[in-house]
Amino acid sequence: MNKINILFLGDVALHGVFIDQFKRKFNPFKNLATFFLNKDLIVGNLECMAKGDQGENLKKKPRLTTNTETLNFLNTLNVKIVSLAHNHVYDHLEDGFLKTTQFLNDNKIKFTGASLIKGEEVKSLIKVISDVKFGFLNYVTSDTNPKLTNNAKVYLNMFNLDNAIEQIKQLKQIVNHVILLLHWGGNVEGGLYPDWDQPKIAKKLIDAGADVIIGHHSHTIQPFEIYKGKYIFYSLGNFCFSDFYFEGKKIINPKRRKKIIIPHFSFNKNNYSVKMTYWIHKGDQIIPNPFHKYNMIIKNLLFLTHKLKPIWSLYFFFHRKINPIIFYLTSNDKSIIQKIQNINWTKIKRHLKK
Repeated sequence: MNKINILFLGDVALHGVFIDQFKRKFNPFKNLATFFLNKDLIVGNLECMAKGDQGENLKKKPRLTTNTETLNFLNTLNVKIVSLAHNHVYDHLEDGFLKTTQFLNDNKIKFTGASLIKGEEVKSLIKVISDVKFGFLNYVTSDTNPKLTNNAKVYLNMFNLDNAIEQIKQLKQIVNHVILLLHWGGNVEGGLYPDWDQPKIAKKLIDAGADVIIGHHSHTIQPFEIYKGKYIFYSLGNFCFSDFYFEGKKIINPKRRKKIIIPHFSFNKNNYSVKMTYWIHKGDQIIPNPFHKYNMIIKNLLFLTHKLKPIWSLYFFFHRKINPIIFYLTSNDKSIIQKIQNINWTKIKRHLKK
């Protein structure tokens, strides 16, 4: 039989600049058209919900905002499955969730991981392509801070290891491939490597019967590894994520958040192979970034040493304490001299101590 070709996209947030581009009928994804052609399935994490009429979840900061018109870029990309178990799903309350999911239903785009009907959020999504059955499970971990209110009527599939293992085992009995879509690693958001326990959790999920793990949330490309012949992508990073304004302040994506990896899977009933493609969001569109392949090789090699607890602890300290200061000094909204002059040293000391 012919191979079944599936692409997985990182965080898809059609906010900010994408709203203006859709209004202007400008396609920022035109360079991907040939690559996306003739794929059997394209799957992404829909990180940004449409604005509703009921207000916003003020507990969540920052919040991401788009509209249903701009969500039509999903059709441009031919996305057919999206994951919704993530920390921005309730940014625009029940009405924003309803408007988003109505758009998805109207455009025959399947979604998983969240629902307005309690119990539906935990169900797997099964897709059959050429007699091969794929089962998708989508979870979000609490450390990503979804910030749902106590009376929220949007239900999220929160990750619990024991429950996930049991669900994987059951699903594996009726499908050929179990694919996990995990929104996780909240302690290392913006980081280049996963949290300490993520590799251990991932391997337990593979041992239970998962065939592929696709990670989201860090907004950065993290290493991937192969365990028992199965691929674990700790984070695909952003596929599309705009700079944006929130509460009067511009939030700028550093360069590491503009790099893109799209794994191309070729499945048959019993196994699969993977090819990596590399891109970057530059200017007003996404273009190829083939040289990032070598950065990825280096990152995966360094990941081997990262598994040693003392080295991981050094990395974690740098990521949580030093990197935010470097980012503040190197972001391009003000000159570095202005930033040094405006440093609140009391705040810096408090940041380093906490």
